[in-house]
Amino acid sequence: MATASPTFLRLWRDEGLRTNVLSHLDTASICTLRLTASECCDLTTQHLFSRTRLTFTPSSLTRPSRLEALSRIGRYIEHLTFSMPHSPTTFLPPLINPTSGREVNFLYTPHTSAGSVCQRPKYGSPELADLLTQQYPPIFHAATNVFAFVKAMTYMPNLRHLTISCPDQDPAQRYRRDAVDYALISLRIAIERAPIERLEKLSLNHIHPSGLVYLRHMPGYGCTPSAGRRWKQIKKLSITMDSWDFHGSRPGHDHLKILDDYIRTFSSNLEKVSFGWSGRRGPCPLTLFTDPLFAPPKSTTKLFAEVTSPMSPLPAAPLRPAMTFPKLRYMQIRNSTMSTEQVSDFILEHRHTVREFDFENVALINGGIWEDALAPLTRSSGSDEWLSQHSGSETGSSTGFQSQDYLDQLGGFDEVIDTAGDMPPETVRTSVLVKKKRVHRRRRRKHKHKESTGKLVISSPIPITGPIEEVLMPTTFNPNVQGVQRNAEMEAAQQELADDPDKRVSALKKAKEAVLKQLGKEYCRNQERKEHVRGFFKNTCSASRKGRALISHDSTALVPLMFSRY
Repeated sequence: MATASPTFLRLWRDEGLRTNVLSHLDTASICTLRLTASECCDLTTQHLFSRTRLTFTPSSLTRPSRLEALSRIGRYIEHLTFSMPHSPTTFLPPLINPTSGREVNFLYTPHTSAGSVCQRPKYGSPELADLLTQQYPPIFHAATNVFAFVKAMTYMPNLRHLTISCPDQDPAQRYRRDAVDYALISLRIAIERAPIERLEKLSLNHIHPSGLVYLRHMPGYGCTPSAGRRWKQIKKLSITMDSWDFHGSRPGHDHLKILDDYIRTFSSNLEKVSFGWSGRRGPCPLTLFTDPLFAPPKSTTKLFAEVTSPMSPLPAAPLRPAMTFPKLRYMQIRNSTMSTEQVSDFILEHRHTVREFDFENVALINGGIWEDALAPLTRSSGSDEWLSQHSGSETGSSTGFQSQDYLDQLGGFDEVIDTAGDMPPETVRTSVLVKKKRVHRRRRRKHKHKESTGKLVISSPIPITGPIEEVLMPTTFNPNVQGVQRNAEMEAAQQELADDPDKRVSALKKAKEAVLKQLGKEYCRNQERKEHVRGFFKNTCSASRKGRALISHDSTALVPLMFSRY
């Protein structure tokens, strides 16, 4: 490498200038510039490897030279794209016992460390390991090497955005497991165990429905108690899923429920969510259980085939509650079908936190119109607070309005996927974007009171034109009015009572007898009002007489205070 001039290095160290120049260069030019001088290499490496794509192969995480290179550039990676497309090499045929010709059941238990391999065989038994080695491709054994995944993710401590791409799955193999699924299991364990504290964005591009099962955090093998903390870091989620025939003989309701469960695990912390179907339109997963696909059947069948069976069919399972996002700020749905009620209910629930609703290529079913779907915004806050952009054009056109300023502020997704490539040319694309207006509020300036250096200035009184009503009159001294006269006899009696303790005791006894006598009278008066209880009235009168006889005694009186007053 050559040595650069000091003038060039002084300009090249300017971060604004360097970023502007590198943004206009392609990857090949940046690689060439990086090799010109050692100073350029140090300042260009971070920009060059901040976005890295990893295509999984049998030797991508095990070859020593690649691991050494990853250890050098791993700290610069902020956006990693993990790509593993479905292909004939990832297909896993059934395990066949060569001796008996029967299928062998295989229960996979992942190894999470190198020490666990030494404690037990990798695949349970040596016989099963021989069958897997002979009949399964090498990419399967690389996908089950969990320790290699964990080691590779450890080299990327500054990772912020993870993109997982698994395209080209055959629709006929939606219910079969292949090598891609085993790689997703290893990748999930590596994400949970690696120290990637800055991860906050997750993108799943062209993911197959069953792949969410292996990426979802669930208690089981390979899971740690602190694994859920890693997934709570995700604040931005983008999913593009391959669609299928939702109204055919196999509608795949179980896969839709898996999708609902997966999004619900992130709903409490998400600030931005984006979902789109690749291929034909599908239901909206954010309002899945209010979709007509999950409506209860109109006609029900009996439990048994007997004509005279009186048994009623099983009741329909209760639907799940609506999905809520308490921290959501941006929502995007692409290439989907929704009803007017679904759109209005979701907007009404999240109108206080969401700044932008983006419905791209969304068709309203049952003849719904967007004015009715967006009615909650106009009813609750008025039409001046929200901006709406409607666009309907033929397939291939683009939406006319884009909120690029907001996407840059929140961190938009990097990859744009055309979801209408397989649609017929006469299909009309309807896109609606609703955005909250930005209100620029001026901050009130705090006026600092200047300290006065001169004399204290007292302003003149404010004249009052109306009549003055005098509420409090001042008290003036009148010599003709005499003061308060003292009662000499009462003061002498009080002084005598204070000096003689026997008189004080006698006075207290008299006061006590008076109080008890009054309570006894009130008690007897209340008992006489209960005319419907004859027997109880006689007992009460006898008890009251005894009480009166005892009242005249000097010691005390028995008053039945346990009865309540009416």
